[in-house]
Amino acid sequence: MSQVGDIKNEMVEFRRAKILDAASQLFFDKGYNGTTIDDIAARLGVTKRFIYHCFNSKVELLTEVCNRTTAFAAEIADEARHGDSPPKERLRRFARDLTLKVVEGRVYLAVLFREEKHLPATALAALKRDRRRFNASLSALLEEGHRLGEFHFGNVDIALQAVTGMTTWIFSWYQPKSSMSAEQLAGEMEVLVLQAVGVR
Repeated sequence: MSQVGDIKNEMVEFRRAKILDAASQLFFDKGYNGTTIDDIAARLGVTKRFIYHCFNSKVELLTEVCNRTTAFAAEIADEARHGDSPPKERLRRFARDLTLKVVEGRVYLAVLFREEKHLPATALAALKRDRRRFNASLSALLEEGHRLGEFHFGNVDIALQAVTGMTTWIFSWYQPKSSMSAEQLAGEMEVLVLQAVGVR
């Protein structure tokens, strides 16, 4: 019975992911206000009922699109903060993992920055919690590396903003058809992030 339940849950998650991918692309192309549930259903070749079976409203779709971006960033920062390896290696892995995730979810991130104003108060509060979590974890990692003499910078808040901006805003300029692959970009970002915090 549990195996049947697991399969059913996997199918629901697969459907939800497909709907979110279609919705995020339409929100990106046409804007939140310019997109309807009919548009999303047409993109997928399904009925509106199929959409409403997984999501109650268009604003719930937008909420899920936006929440996924801040949640994955916070999780990557948390992992980097609590690892066992030296801070330099954890920051290197953080730069690589976040770069790859930002490239993968660049449409979701673009929608977040453009359409956040349409989110309800509860969704905005969840986004703020994820951002605080991200900042707290990355700051703790930077402070640890600084204390141990691995990082060399003057102000942790400035270092935090430099690293965050460098990695997060990749979504606004990276093109999937670029001559540089996502893996190559991640390798470049590892080097740049470590240089930004003064790794010698």
